[in-house]
Amino acid sequence: MNKKSFIKMFLLSSVVFINNISAQTSYRQSVNNGNWAPDTKAEIDNLISANAGHKKAYAVFDWDNTSIFADTQEMLFFYQIENLEFKMTPEEFKYSFLHYTDIGYTGNLEIPPVDFDNSFTSIDGKTINISSMAEDCFDDYKYFYENYRRLNPKSKGDMKLDDIKTTDQFLDFRAKMWFTYAALYKSFSANAAYTWVMYVTAPGYTSKSFDVMVEKAIDWGVKRECKKNYYDSPVSLPGRAGAVSNTQIDNYVINTIRPTPEISSLFKELEKNKIHVHVCTASLQDIVEVVATNPKYGYNLPKNRVMGLRLKKDAKGRFLPEYDISGGYVINSMNGKAININNILVKKYKANPVMIAGDSDGDYSMMTKFSGLNGASTINEYKPLQLILIVNRLKRGKIGEMCKIATGQLAGKRKDATTVVLQGRNDNLGEWIPTEKTIKFGMTENQAEMLP
Repeated sequence: MNKKSFIKMFLLSSVVFINNISAQTSYRQSVNNGNWAPDTKAEIDNLISANAGHKKAYAVFDWDNTSIFADTQEMLFFYQIENLEFKMTPEEFKYSFLHYTDIGYTGNLEIPPVDFDNSFTSIDGKTINISSMAEDCFDDYKYFYENYRRLNPKSKGDMKLDDIKTTDQFLDFRAKMWFTYAALYKSFSANAAYTWVMYVTAPGYTSKSFDVMVEKAIDWGVKRECKKNYYDSPVSLPGRAGAVSNTQIDNYVINTIRPTPEISSLFKELEKNKIHVHVCTASLQDIVEVVATNPKYGYNLPKNRVMGLRLKKDAKGRFLPEYDISGGYVINSMNGKAININNILVKKYKANPVMIAGDSDGDYSMMTKFSGLNGASTINEYKPLQLILIVNRLKRGKIGEMCKIATGQLAGKRKDATTVVLQGRNDNLGEWIPTEKTIKFGMTENQAEMLP
């Protein structure tokens, strides 16, 4: 290499190096300063000042779409489908597919074989129920089990994953699994969907092997583009249920999962001021613990700070498709969140949390049961919580009513014992923005909204 060429290459390398350093510095500043809505951040700073060092002070955060962008349980579900990462035989899979549980029950329930909500039909308008979907997904799963040795080391066939993913069976399985999850939520209940999705993903894994797989899934999801994905089944393989279209019912997969640096920084600030942080999630507890405790994701919580959905294990330490209600622990979603917080955390601290954060109807009960807002009956006689943080996803329903309380307080139109604040985000980037308004997928900055 001549001198002129060497100098040219050196200068080019220097520019690349400086640009990389500049980008890293910019990222660190972004993380440190954060994209808080100013009034929201001011209320949180006031809360920390008022409660720093108090032995009874603790805060409770929902996880999915509150502490992190998108949903960890759903990302894992989608990762397992995309990579056929399951540990069940076809027969075990079929049992899981047909069962769920709910608060008040000590064991599994069969999903009723009645028609799904009328918005969940085949593309030609045929009604669908859990039985027809179970048969189709069982047939697809059996095909994978007989042809893919990472799923079944004893399989007769030895297809590569890339080849399997081109088959009608794979396209059918992916679309119908995602379709069924949404159909159960709409047709029956959140608890039906949340326990079902655990049953069809975790059984057969030990805690150790599951944690390894979860970390792979999260690392995979973090790298993916932030967008909506739709998956439809092939008309060439209608099965018993018929071909289904997730596109038709706007049932999309969020293509990514992204840690939220503002929340991880807040966790550290609260802990530094002796305000303990607890996570209360409707995802499987083991999934969230991987992300919340692994230093590389930035949250660094102790493992015993996560309350989520729990599964029983067999004698070999493998997850079973059966909810763990030991110790009176109920299904940790919807009203179950409030019940578990009251039975475990309130009992421990002898006080209500000073702060609760959430984003959806699933968090409404814990927000109102400890504040008395929106006419709710309080769950105990302790002093009401001081602050509610809502990550504003422009949701209607009960959480929409809480957002209206927040905007009323912000405008000075009402006074409550509990302050409610909003935090906006840009769905197109998977990041927070410094306002209470949110930019929905496909919208621009000028189309940011405060309320749905």
